[in-house]
Amino acid sequence: MGNAPGCQSCKQGAVSDPGKKIKPFLDTLKASGGVDKASTSEGNKSFLEQLDEAFPELAIYRQGRIQTSPGVEEIENSPTEYYRTVGAIVALLACYATSIGDEFGLEAVSAGQRGPMSMDKVPGKFLNMGNKREDYIEFCKKFESYMTCEDDWWGMMVFLVVHDVGKSDGFRKVVNDTLPYSQRSDDHDRVLAYCLASKELKQKLLPTVHKLSPQRQESIRAGFSTNFQLPQLGQGEIACINFRGLLSLDRKHLEDGTLHYYFYHSIYDIAGASCSEKFIYPLALAPVYMGFTSAMDDLISKMIENPNIDERTLYFNFLYTNFKKTYPEFEAKFATMCQSKVFCHETGLAVLRVLALTRNSYKNPENVSTLLQEELQPLVQELAGSPVGPQIMLYYGPDLLRMGLGTDMLDESGENMKYCLMALDCLHRASRRTLVLAKSGDYQYQLNVSPLVTIIKNAGKEWTGGKQLYEVVQRVQIKNNELNTEGVVEMNKP
Repeated sequence: MGNAPGCQSCKQGAVSDPGKKIKPFLDTLKASGGVDKASTSEGNKSFLEQLDEAFPELAIYRQGRIQTSPGVEEIENSPTEYYRTVGAIVALLACYATSIGDEFGLEAVSAGQRGPMSMDKVPGKFLNMGNKREDYIEFCKKFESYMTCEDDWWGMMVFLVVHDVGKSDGFRKVVNDTLPYSQRSDDHDRVLAYCLASKELKQKLLPTVHKLSPQRQESIRAGFSTNFQLPQLGQGEIACINFRGLLSLDRKHLEDGTLHYYFYHSIYDIAGASCSEKFIYPLALAPVYMGFTSAMDDLISKMIENPNIDERTLYFNFLYTNFKKTYPEFEAKFATMCQSKVFCHETGLAVLRVLALTRNSYKNPENVSTLLQEELQPLVQELAGSPVGPQIMLYYGPDLLRMGLGTDMLDESGENMKYCLMALDCLHRASRRTLVLAKSGDYQYQLNVSPLVTIIKNAGKEWTGGKQLYEVVQRVQIKNNELNTEGVVEMNKP
């Protein structure tokens, strides 16, 4: 990466795993036939064998039970996360191909039969990067600017190989067994960071990482130690405490490329999310590739500009940028209220998060402000990161609120949003009851609300909006993991 620790070590002669390059992997992938001729695992057998031989860590994704999202696990020995990781690696190889002028790169992340996301279908016609060639080339050039030597590309590939190994129950158990109870976690990024901090655990569990230069290893560890979730930032989904690791990061990592290293992995990770045994090629979507790149640059610049910024102010400032663009008519009145720092850090931040959860598609922002000021103070405390105990993140919260509102986004009476916010309040209260014996309050608890999203999807056109969502959440019960760090919604029978 540009001026990154790995690059500096490269210049000094301490190359990470000398002789390792990613081009041979690209060559094997191309030789298999490409996305149009060989998109399955069987068609890319040589490529997968090459990966498995080079990276023993990949075997972790196919052993035992694997956590795919908070409170949800695949069946034992499922290859789901393995192929998602392969997809992320292919997304990196595609970027590398584009950086050396090879058209294979764009084809790999856009061509082929991808259902509705195919280039000639809707919404793929608008979202698939295959129809935005110049944007994709711009993305690759920008990423390439951080890859100043072959060692950087290799380091990024290793990063992607290990980025989700913490989802393995077996991996987490080995790491957690070495930690005091108060530090144990089921958060896959946090557990990986603990492993990366231990020489013994790295030798045992992450041998490819252990072969990297000390500077490169520290760069990877520093990124995961932030435990920051870039994909959930712009949607107001993460809890305020999620910024804490980011803000405690050594400032040298803001400018040496380390943080970009960590943030870019989220883009490749999402590109590979739809990959499977039947289709190993990733999908580059414009909102992810271009939107997340813009978000990371904006976030890092805000941190550099204000070295002493706190988590609430950073969160508020980040969301406020899109809020001003979307709601110019309400922004003037909102700005007047924001002259109060108390308002900014509490109700103001809660307003911005609620609107961001709808992807700023809700058309009555003043109603959100009024409701949060007058009737829903406990919810404000939750969204502003000032409860007693762990801070709660609703995993799939954006889908829940946006879809829960139904079709009435104008909501002239304000009742639609009122019932939705009451539903969110109920979910936070239900979660809070399960956390009264939490080991500490210094972490983000993730509640997976995807079962509620499924109910809304299944209702289709029969879904009536906020009032129905409020009625549905009355049947909710919550099942937590043993460490009370994650939970999932379960439905009681009517």
